[in-house]
Amino acid sequence: MRSTVSRLISSSPRPPSGVNGKTKYMVAVENRCICSQADVKLSCAGFSSSMGINPDVLRADGDGELCALNGGCSIGMGANYAIRFSYAWRSKIDLKPVLSTIACS
Repeated sequence: MRSTVSRLISSSPRPPSGVNGKTKYMVAVENRCICSQADVKLSCAGFSSSMGINPDVLRADGDGELCALNGGCSIGMGANYAIRFSYAWRSKIDLKPVLSTIACS
């Protein structure tokens, strides 16, 4: 299968729990492409969290429509290389991968 951004899978592997009166969501973004993917952007319009998120893991771009994942660094193939983070908010946000740079050797 050809390597594309669609081979990045964003999932919530565990049921949500509570934090400070908000629902805590766990997110894992896994690369299922044989090639590494860098400069990954997730759609994140309306994203907010009542708990801190390491900006090296997830950072909103200037317009707040897209978020940079993993500081733009490469994500290898498979669950062992998945980028994981949690956020707490009133409702789940669809953090869908929309852009990436494919790096095949």
